[in-house]
Amino acid sequence: MVVYEGMFILDAGKYGRDPGAVTQQVSDLITGSGGTLLAARLWDERKLAYPIKGQKKGVYWLTYFTMPADGLVTLERQCEISDEILRKLVLRVDDRIADALVQHALSSGEAGKKAIAEAPAAAASS
Repeated sequence: MVVYEGMFILDAGKYGRDPGAVTQQVSDLITGSGGTLLAARLWDERKLAYPIKGQKKGVYWLTYFTMPADGLVTLERQCEISDEILRKLVLRVDDRIADALVQHALSSGEAGKKAIAEAPAAAASS
């Protein structure tokens, strides 16, 4: 099965209020389109170069997943409909480096999971 890398720009406001639900929606879209999620992690949160759907900040969520080729059309359509996903980019990963990329995302993802867990506590103390 082919491995894909997906970069999703998420609505920073909705992510800030409930990061678990927003990222779970991305995972649900992938699995609902026939894919299997291999790794997912927070990549960055930054100001956008130009407003997208009225948003000036975005959260970049990096995923690696396997999916049949016909599932990509469904995934892209569902991303267009979603209010939480501002933009998406899905690329096919070369088979020779797929395992290394997934392992790197998993090891880096531990820091991302910790940041997600700490985000509500940090917001409450502000």
